[in-house]
Amino acid sequence: MSIPTQELIDRGFSNNCETADILLIFPPTTVAERYGKKTTGNSGGDLPPLGIMYIAGYLRHHGYGVGFLDGCALNTSIEEIVSVIEERQPKSIGISATTFAFYKAVDLAQQIKKHYPNLLVVLGGAHATAAPFHPMKNYDCFDLLVYGEGEITSLQVLNLFKKHQYNSKSLLNDVESLQSIDGLVYRSNGEVFKTSKRSVISNLDELPLPARDLIPHEKYIPLPNQYQKLPLAHMMVIRGCPFTCTFCDEAGTTVRASSPRHVVEEITEMSRLYGIKEISFWDDTMTYHRKWMVEFCQRMIDAKLGIVWSCFAAANTVDPEILDLMKKAGCWNIFFGFESPDLNLLKNIDAARKNKNPSYMKQVVKWTQRAGIEVRASFLLAIPGETPEKAREMIRFAKEMDPDYAQFSITTPLPGTILYDEIKEGKWGKLTTEDFSEYHMWNVVFLPEGYKDKSEIFKLEKLAFRSFYLRPIYILKKIFSIRSVEDIRRYWKGLQFLFGFLEWKKPKLS
Repeated sequence: MSIPTQELIDRGFSNNCETADILLIFPPTTVAERYGKKTTGNSGGDLPPLGIMYIAGYLRHHGYGVGFLDGCALNTSIEEIVSVIEERQPKSIGISATTFAFYKAVDLAQQIKKHYPNLLVVLGGAHATAAPFHPMKNYDCFDLLVYGEGEITSLQVLNLFKKHQYNSKSLLNDVESLQSIDGLVYRSNGEVFKTSKRSVISNLDELPLPARDLIPHEKYIPLPNQYQKLPLAHMMVIRGCPFTCTFCDEAGTTVRASSPRHVVEEITEMSRLYGIKEISFWDDTMTYHRKWMVEFCQRMIDAKLGIVWSCFAAANTVDPEILDLMKKAGCWNIFFGFESPDLNLLKNIDAARKNKNPSYMKQVVKWTQRAGIEVRASFLLAIPGETPEKAREMIRFAKEMDPDYAQFSITTPLPGTILYDEIKEGKWGKLTTEDFSEYHMWNVVFLPEGYKDKSEIFKLEKLAFRSFYLRPIYILKKIFSIRSVEDIRRYWKGLQFLFGFLEWKKPKLS
């Protein structure tokens, strides 16, 4: 039975005082906008914005009333969000946005300022961290910007706001106090200033749990190849990534992990409160620390929760022994970022260290499947230095590797990454647009020197998906792997998504 949207909105304001001190918002985007296609349909894939959920939990832990509204999952319009603000009258607004959703954040903030010019609007999230000056120099609808880890910075901003009796003008005029808050961008006399980078939180166990009670968790259904059981919860238990891939804004960041004990306790609590049957871990490289993973798996085995889970891993961080242990602990699916079998191309994006060589990549897939764990293999098209022939070699390699699922994304140099800066400096090729709403990894925003035009890349994208997924042997394997009615639903949903994604005519049930 579907839960009314208003009931889910009300949930976002539960356990609060009458007026929220801050309403945290994830701006609305559609599935079509996220994949750059109008034919994908409603195949799922919405993810809870874990970053602002942690901030919500942290602020609430320190005594502030917090509201939460995920415009994406709730499929609410900007006008509807403004109506919620009118009804709830929060004292301030916090908006979190990825790069491709940034312009939706701008539209939302402009509408809020139009109706409530004195309401404090703070921007955070991935784009704010990657390009902190861009929003503040170009859009006056944002009063402040939080970059980096947002928990402590957000708390200090609210503490200062409270000191100024929740008067935004008074707060923004207190430049001396704003300057003392690390991780902040503000304006003064028409100029934009950035304070010192905030030190990362070293002990993640000290953080309160994310405010899961405020989210519409029924709406977060993954894509068909990314889950086995519902209800499912998403988690991030490790911050940072030890690898230095130039296309990633998390490259080379300080790695810290919640303790295995803390993680299993949180999973146990979610199982008790929400009946969770599966966990999807979204950490960049969950397997990076072998000792941590061994302890986590053993604790999951001992807890006997009956919960399955999936994660992301790098090829050089696994072996048969750890994979067998992960399977026993409930792991059923691992996402590996292989990118390309061409070592020269991998070196161009500094991704060779995590993958070693093509033979090793194939071996890792065999080890993983032998352990009884499915493999999602990620490859990149239009890597710097790539040509159409090299892309075809990659497609052939993906079929030879034969993972359970393959993802072929288009290289997207996000602002704030080394790759973006290299291309802006004239290396590798050229950007085709700087409209950040196109930066979702399914559009050609970067044309490498080895390609004539964008159409070449789009044709190769279709070739990759078609030649991998429409192989008779692949289809037969999937048919024989069906074990439940839920599997049938997932595979059918996945087939519809594939045909819609590639803008072919969708199959019809006979």
